[in-house]
Amino acid sequence: MSRVGIVSSLLVLFLIILSSTGCGSGNRQLQAITVTPNAADAQKFPGGMVQFSAVGNYGGEPPTIAPVNPLSWCASPDPGVCVGQNVKPGVTIDRNGLAQCEAGSAGTWTINASSPPTQASQPGGEVGAAILFGSATLICP
Repeated sequence: MSRVGIVSSLLVLFLIILSSTGCGSGNRQLQAITVTPNAADAQKFPGGMVQFSAVGNYGGEPPTIAPVNPLSWCASPDPGVCVGQNVKPGVTIDRNGLAQCEAGSAGTWTINASSPPTQASQPGGEVGAAILFGSATLICP
């Protein structure tokens, strides 16, 4: 694993530990997802394999940063919700966020991490389902 991957993993672990030390869980509602690394050039990673990770930003008292579970990963031409494991062929990504460019897939790809549907208040007081996502960029040589 590269230094960037190790540092990213340690940062995520630190944020998980930090968020678990708060007083009480309060009313936690997922508000956003952050994917790291924000941008990665596959040729700078061993075997061209890039480990992406994601954390959720939860509202409530106190606000926390914690893992999102379950989480769906996909590669696509644009930021957005994961519809299938690989929306755009050319990049494979597993359920743990490990991505790799396929042969001949040169270009820029968007890596998306989507949450399961969560309940959200709609205008007028109705409660509906919302899917949140975070995105990062993968550059294939």
